[in-house]
Amino acid sequence: MSVWSMLTGVLSPISEAYKSNQKRKQARESAQAKLSLAKVNNDYRLDLNDDEWEALSKQNEGGTWKDEYVTVIITSPFVLLFLASIASSISGDMTYLNAVNLGIENIKNLGVNLGDLMYVVVLAAVSIKGIGSIRK
Repeated sequence: MSVWSMLTGVLSPISEAYKSNQKRKQARESAQAKLSLAKVNNDYRLDLNDDEWEALSKQNEGGTWKDEYVTVIITSPFVLLFLASIASSISGDMTYLNAVNLGIENIKNLGVNLGDLMYVVVLAAVSIKGIGSIRK
């Protein structure tokens, strides 16, 4: 393996991240400009593309923590299962693990698919547009 290919392998993700960041920044600035122009012209219709809509929505979410709250709630059964496994292995008492397993079974009995919920949470954390792929 040559030094050039290793260097390219390291720099390529950095370059892609920079390009994505610049694209998001450009979309945000474009959306802000269109929004300001619409306010000046008293126009109630905005012609924004998907990237611009996403940039505006992300900008407005800056002060909220509802997404993080939902993520913690949805992922808590998995975290509890992990912690109960550790506690059970250290103490030798399977009560912790049995209690968490019973809780997860009760959630499943409610008709909730934890795998689908985890999928939605991960997609929502990555991007708003990702949730649309589930509906297709």
